[in-house]
Amino acid sequence: MSSFMNVQKTINQEKNVALSKQIYKKKRKNQYTVEFKFGSNIDVTQLKEIIVINQNIPQCIPQNIIFRLNSNIQFPKIVESQYQLGFLNIDPHSYNYKVARYDKYNSYHIFNLEPIQRPYTSFEIIKEALIKEEADLFEGFEQFHQKNTDISKYNIVTEAKLIEFEHTIQGPFTLYIQQNKNGIIATSARVMNDAYLQMIGVNEEIIKDYVFQTGMLPQSFAGDGNSRWSQTVAQIFKCNAAMMFGQLILVNYQGQRFPVLMKSKNFYLFNEDDNSYTEYLYYFYEVDQRWVNMKQIEENSLDYFNRKSVNSNEDTDEVEYQKRCGFRKL
Repeated sequence: MSSFMNVQKTINQEKNVALSKQIYKKKRKNQYTVEFKFGSNIDVTQLKEIIVINQNIPQCIPQNIIFRLNSNIQFPKIVESQYQLGFLNIDPHSYNYKVARYDKYNSYHIFNLEPIQRPYTSFEIIKEALIKEEADLFEGFEQFHQKNTDISKYNIVTEAKLIEFEHTIQGPFTLYIQQNKNGIIATSARVMNDAYLQMIGVNEEIIKDYVFQTGMLPQSFAGDGNSRWSQTVAQIFKCNAAMMFGQLILVNYQGQRFPVLMKSKNFYLFNEDDNSYTEYLYYFYEVDQRWVNMKQIEENSLDYFNRKSVNSNEDTDEVEYQKRCGFRKL
């Protein structure tokens, strides 16, 4: 079985077992469980008054800030740079999903996602909003939307074909696993390998702490400095629709911008039991190794955790560090 599929299957089984367990708690009598004899001569005016507080709580973040689409295209109108990991941007999925679980499998880091419940936005509302901003942006969005929702264009393969492809993977990559069920597409997991983390200038310790503290994931697209609509977003939409990228500019933790040759590949598996499609969407990066600096990653870790040196052994070149604080918003 596919490595990633096997992990997802195990997670789903554990989730089903946890949900099926019944929690039994023996009741104990106290002042709240003592039987009250209705119809007796007890003076009920002596009972404490019950105060009811009414508070209107919004069910979701306002629609004009974040869109949620049945085609699973993620993009916010305003970027929350306060929660960025160094100079890395926030993965747009983090605006509609939160990380619910982390698993490590060999050199793979698997982040399982749960959707943030909010109403779906209609295609027409998106169309109206994007055309006002920029025609190219809507054109790219429409192409990406059709690619995701048109099941007649899905590249359906067998599990054996997917396993065969996984054995050929080399270098930095990241993977999104998403399911199309009843016309609603949702992402269930994102996978990164060690080489990808090294390329963006972080290590396992950094990424785990960041994810556990914020529930978000980082991504390395540099963008063009515009926090709202931009030609970069339009180009990303079009590239995803055509599954063709080429040379792009990425950014790492410390803010360096560097070129990569990016390629993408996707496969669909069809599940006859529930009539659903699962997409495995891979992004691969060819990068000059001079941009992968292990010493710089160590320095980034010191910066992220705000550590200080407490002891240095000149004979072994070993340095002991003391963590001064945890996650800090950059």
